[in-house]
Amino acid sequence: MGLAARILPASLVGRLFAGSLLLFGISIPLLWSGFTAAIDQVAKEVVDTQLRTFGSQLRGYWASASASGVLAESENREGVITKSAPPSLFGESDVEWLWQISVEGRPVYRSTFLKIAGLTLQPATNVKGPDFTVHDINAEFGLIRVAERLVVEAPPLRSGLQSGNTVNPGAGIPVHYMVALPAERYNGYVNEYAGRLRRLTFLVTIPTSLFLLGIFAVMVASIRHSLNRVDGALSRFHQGKTDRIEGAFPTELQVLVDRVNDLFGQNRKLVERTRKYVTKIAHDLNHPLAVLKNGLQGPVDTETLNRQVDRMTGLVDRYASLARAIGPGGQVGGPLNIAEVLKDIRDGFSILYRRTPLAIDVKCVPELTFLLPRHDLETMVSNLLGNAHKHAKSRVVVSAAIENNSLAITIEDDGPGIPKERREAVFNWGKRLDEAPPGTGFGLSIVRDTADLYEGTVVLDESAMGGLKA
Repeated sequence: MGLAARILPASLVGRLFAGSLLLFGISIPLLWSGFTAAIDQVAKEVVDTQLRTFGSQLRGYWASASASGVLAESENREGVITKSAPPSLFGESDVEWLWQISVEGRPVYRSTFLKIAGLTLQPATNVKGPDFTVHDINAEFGLIRVAERLVVEAPPLRSGLQSGNTVNPGAGIPVHYMVALPAERYNGYVNEYAGRLRRLTFLVTIPTSLFLLGIFAVMVASIRHSLNRVDGALSRFHQGKTDRIEGAFPTELQVLVDRVNDLFGQNRKLVERTRKYVTKIAHDLNHPLAVLKNGLQGPVDTETLNRQVDRMTGLVDRYASLARAIGPGGQVGGPLNIAEVLKDIRDGFSILYRRTPLAIDVKCVPELTFLLPRHDLETMVSNLLGNAHKHAKSRVVVSAAIENNSLAITIEDDGPGIPKERREAVFNWGKRLDEAPPGTGFGLSIVRDTADLYEGTVVLDESAMGGLKA
């Protein structure tokens, strides 16, 4: 027995319950880590959105400055424009929020920190688009988070930006906007927002886990209820209240119940058949035994007693042949090659009745197979072929084919046949067998009983050759 089998409960419901608890225990850290990662991403997106919003405000600042005509018009020795717009146009609440406006690649306006430190931000080359692009860059003073956008703005209404050449008043001006936060400050904002949102993790993780546990509990209860219904149906069967497992169950259980019911049905057939054979044996042996008993009390008539013994031997052989039918529950061993079995039976009859030659034709494709015990097939075909052989004039035809997923075997002869009104009577073996002449239907009863074990039938009809078709 494996380690898992020793640890897990023996009950299926117990195993399902243990699995539910395990999943519940696993779900809490998984949900916690999942929600935490989602919260961190949301907090990061919140700060990035603030950067974009600041950038949009910066663009508004440029528009206001451009409309008012307050623009930088001079450069220092390093080529940096130093004139700034009045502070009233744009205020800064946090000196760590960095920003810069560049026109035609030259910084025009900068935040207080950048001006004091004498630093500029290096714009990226590919940031055109409908919105600000947010990314990380390494600046002179460390890693920063930047939102930037390059926009071709309309030229100022009153004056142009002079940098050695007069700007064409009708041409657009490439303006590069940049808003940034140092990485440490950026992460501080992210952690601050994430910390506020993490309080919601408890409100989401625990109820979600409990909800999942509730679903597992309902599933386990539903399975247990279905199993209890099957157990109740089995109890009614064992108490003799029903002859099968009754009730409608979930598909997976219904398949098992149907198969068990089929097994019960086959067992009933076998029991009924056994009872019938035992009853018939007792009944049919009673007469010859009485003859033997009375014959031994007086002068012994050896010839009469021998006939009774032969009659009893014949009865035992016939019933033994019928009792050997295996049925669907027997050992099959795989699909049976039907053509090989039919040819073996034909060859056996050719040797057995060598003195009365008769043409026996087998019509069956070599590759035809069917799941059936060989002995049962031989029993049915041999009995039918034996009857045909007794009454045929010169020819018997045995054919086999698959029809509607069933095996159909046909045996025809050119004998006198059986009148339509007497065909059903030949299957009746309720009369005393020791009083019936040889070959008057016992073999056909064997065939019908055996075929019935496989939900098959035996039909007698008129052959195209004029005789009987079975």
